[in-house]
Amino acid sequence: MTSGQSGLSNDEALEAATIDSARFIGLDGELGSVVPGKIADLLVLDADPRANIRNTLSLRYVMKAGRLYQADTLDELWPKAVKYGEPSGFRADILRHDVRAE
Repeated sequence: MTSGQSGLSNDEALEAATIDSARFIGLDGELGSVVPGKIADLLVLDADPRANIRNTLSLRYVMKAGRLYQADTLDELWPKAVKYGEPSGFRADILRHDVRAE
């Protein structure tokens, strides 16, 4: 299968977006593929992009800097569960309630 009007196969398009891009900027030793010793920022998809390149839009999880996030909410799932937008250690229950007259 080809990816739209580019003329690339889906496999070729995925390689262009990953290892070929890393090679172009001289970082293919550190980025661009999932192997031991490389930086492993990656996306987990619900569907196979080799079957249809549009399946790259079916994000389930994002792994960034060793942290796993839910793709649709950006809630951190691992190594600890943190809701998106909530600062680490944030405790809403201890905020002072303003009781001044309005």
